[in-house]
Amino acid sequence: MLDDTRETRITPQEPPKRSPWYLLTGAVLGLILGLVYTWLINPVVYESSTPGTLGEADKDVYRLMIAQVYEATGDLGRASLRLALLEDPDPVYALGAQAQRALAAGREAEAHALALLASALQGPPIQQEINTQPPKPTLTDPPTGIPTHTLPAPTTTP
Repeated sequence: MLDDTRETRITPQEPPKRSPWYLLTGAVLGLILGLVYTWLINPVVYESSTPGTLGEADKDVYRLMIAQVYEATGDLGRASLRLALLEDPDPVYALGAQAQRALAAGREAEAHALALLASALQGPPIQQEINTQPPKPTLTDPPTGIPTHTLPAPTTTP
């Protein structure tokens, strides 16, 4: 027979303890799904933005393209209109500075195109119309090509 005289006590069991890793896992999965959505499914499309809103590195690329097109076509009007879109305070200075950076980096073809456009934007040099003929030499003027000062004779030092 069964002995039912023993008391059996049932104690409630504690629920299993969860580690906090499920929070970190949820945050990582949410970040990954958010990036997939914003980069692949519904990326941002910029419309009607101007070249003036570009960053400095992108402005350098834009200036270089303008200079290369100017070097190929020689259309200064179109190049100056395109440079105006960048909204630089001094486009000639910006082109010159970029040409110097390109030359320092060893990109001589880029530096040449940028410097060519910068010099074309400055315009032709101002010519004075006061005296169009060079002055005529007189007998009292020293002849050109001969130095007027001579160096002292070399001495030996002990």
